[in-house]
Amino acid sequence: MKELPDYFVQVPEAFALVEEGVYRCSGVLTSEQIKYLDTLQLQTVLILSVEGTSRAFSQYMKKKGIRRVHLGMTRWQSNLGWKPVSEELIKDGLECILDKRNHPLLIVCSSGVRETGTLVGCLRKLQHWNFNSVVYEYRSFAGGKGKYTQELFIELFDTDLVTLPTELPEWFVAGQEMWKQEQQLRFQELYGPSAEVIGAIAEQ
Repeated sequence: MKELPDYFVQVPEAFALVEEGVYRCSGVLTSEQIKYLDTLQLQTVLILSVEGTSRAFSQYMKKKGIRRVHLGMTRWQSNLGWKPVSEELIKDGLECILDKRNHPLLIVCSSGVRETGTLVGCLRKLQHWNFNSVVYEYRSFAGGKGKYTQELFIELFDTDLVTLPTELPEWFVAGQEMWKQEQQLRFQELYGPSAEVIGAIAEQ
């Protein structure tokens, strides 16, 4: 088999930009795909699957001084019933993503779909996305690997479990402010300019 030139790079499987400074892809990476990661200047790699990364990827992270957060192992639980992942995994994963000090950050799992798709879906719920939009994004990555239990987990996940870090990324702060303004306008249209109602929304 003909070897590829040293300058050749390849985009990782299931790779995408989640938000500014946050990326996702499959954790199974070839040497050419690992080279692509240089363009991201990563600070943190968040590993959601129980399995660790390949030796080549682990060596790359060590060489580049990239922080490795393996929540898939530290937050693994057996006997979850119908749930595809634990609430602790998603809670801690969201808190890691929302800490600006960890950016640029890459989210990986063995398939790039199961745990990653569930975590990103719960992030979208925390961002107040319409649930149909959340499911559409999840299915666009999952393809034939998607499962109804993962969509149900996202729908039922309690976002109040998440403790927001002190240093939030600008895109999250701006999104929350926009959502509050939309809620205020909606209540004004329904009930009129009630100071008590608007003040209660502003405190959320």
